[in-house]
Amino acid sequence: MIQFIRDIPRNAALLVVLLLLIVVSPSIPEDSSGVLFELVFDSILIAGVYSVGPGRHQWPFLLLTVVTLAVRWGELLSGGPQLDVGALLITVLWLIYAVSIIIGHLFQRRDVTADTILGAVVTYLLAAIAFTFAFEIVELLQPGSFSGIPAEARSHRAELGSSMLYFSFVCITTMGYGDIVPVSDIARPLAVLEGVFGQLYLAVMIARLVGLHIAGSRNDE
Repeated sequence: MIQFIRDIPRNAALLVVLLLLIVVSPSIPEDSSGVLFELVFDSILIAGVYSVGPGRHQWPFLLLTVVTLAVRWGELLSGGPQLDVGALLITVLWLIYAVSIIIGHLFQRRDVTADTILGAVVTYLLAAIAFTFAFEIVELLQPGSFSGIPAEARSHRAELGSSMLYFSFVCITTMGYGDIVPVSDIARPLAVLEGVFGQLYLAVMIARLVGLHIAGSRNDE
């Protein structure tokens, strides 16, 4: 049993909870959305620690994870709107740190494994979620930065988060539906930055994975 657990790719658990957040969070009932969403996101934080694994980043990342959990639950339980931006900022910091660590691991690998591929997917999803919270911060600090957001989203954090999550994936995949549009001077370049990141990341990461696979095939021959 222990060997079976060890054989599971480190990034598999993180990918599962990320997909759970993306698929399930928009349909969580409003009366319980805060706690349920937080529990799902806490699973991402814990899975992220396991995904990072041992190394020089292990303890700093674990400390940041504990602080992030404390701040997020403090904001949720206190209900104080003054803590909203602080909780979002430290969450963005955690996501950026997680993305940088996983990308570092990916570029240190010299072979293509299931964990490598899952790590590439996880990084893409984590980046989209980081931009989600960044968009939330912009909207909270400058209401009206995005047009097309449902009216209830401006007074209900869960609805705002769901709208920004949707908008973030529209940006990073450059689908550009146009139902939600950035209109402020901060929101527009942030949306452009996410679109550029999404395209460059896919181009660079796919090229690297293909190159590693070809090099590995030649070595096997």
